Amino acid sequence: MTSVLQKEQVFAVAPPGLESALEAEAAALGLAPRRVEGGVELEGPAGLHQEANLRLRTASRVLLRLGSFRAPDVGALTRGLAALDLSHVWDGKETPKLSVAAHGSGVPGNAVPSAAARAWKLSSVGRAGALDEEGTDGLTLLVRLEGPECTVSADTSAEPLHRRGYRQEIGRAPLRETLAAGILALAGYDGTELLVDPMCGSGTFLIEGAWMSMRRAPGLERSFAFERFPGFDPAAWEQRRARARSEALSAPRAPLHGFDINAGALGTARRNARRAGVTLALERRDVKTLDAPGAGLGLVVANPPYGKRVGESGELPALYRALGATLRRAFQGWRAALLVPDEEGLIRELGLRDTRNLHVRNGGIRCRLVLSPKISL
Repeated sequence: MTSVLQKEQVFAVAPPGLESALEAEAAALGLAPRRVEGGVELEGPAGLHQEANLRLRTASRVLLRLGSFRAPDVGALTRGLAALDLSHVWDGKETPKLSVAAHGSGVPGNAVPSAAARAWKLSSVGRAGALDEEGTDGLTLLVRLEGPECTVSADTSAEPLHRRGYRQEIGRAPLRETLAAGILALAGYDGTELLVDPMCGSGTFLIEGAWMSMRRAPGLERSFAFERFPGFDPAAWEQRRARARSEALSAPRAPLHGFDINAGALGTARRNARRAGVTLALERRDVKTLDAPGAGLGLVVANPPYGKRVGESGELPALYRALGATLRRAFQGWRAALLVPDEEGLIRELGLRDTRNLHVRNGGIRCRLVLSPKISL
């Protein structure tokens, strides 16, 4: 008979630099997180891994802890792996894949697959690539060796969680949905104020903001690895999804405006928004001549070009000066959150005062998140 965990330990992986955003998000959901390097640890009742996959906007992946033990050598590792109860995630029929990380261990990483094969009486096990980038078919187990300690987890997400399902088209410099959601959270966006993206591209910031404003769970329209676990209960999962759907609003609580000089990018944003079930106010405008839409204050969020994927780096100083000038002229009193290259010169070109900078990564590129609590001349 398949066993079911009565209490789960879960690790939610955060995009680099966004551990604090993920911690705050999980706490707001009542999940009692504990922030550690690379993400947050959660503990709760059966189904916690499903809830985390369904609702966490900032997490890249959700791992279900299966067990920890001391493994100072290959023999101890083999015995520890053999003693694990995997019946709730593995039917014993398919061949699992392993993702291995070894740091300061007496067991070399390349010895882990053969130890696992011996432990589970298999001819071999598969090797998984970097799970932050791609998902894998079938069961993927993660074996992490830190000194003599070994922790084994099951990937419950499959495809990375930034793949919400709506973004079938991307711009020339795509921004991951999880990073966009984390930036909005760090900027204090709560879905009740105006949100403006002056360089909206394919609309990721705006769509993520709309879903936050609607309280719409980000995992409603996609599938997950845990749906293939032997212990999976489809009826209970459907009840969980139905509960999340019932909590969502039919429309955002405040307007969302996007501008871009590229008509093709705006077309992509419209189609992505349609697939996401939201309506955005989109307009073709040059950032140099932009004015704040409507009355009241709000948040300006932008991911301007870096000179790595779009345009020429020689054009960037003038573009950043223009963006900063527009913010100071048209958005005085607003807050700003700008994801820019990790280059002091370009940040100075913005001309924003009293900012706070956080180091993050966007698609492997070192960036700074520039946060302005109040834009001023």
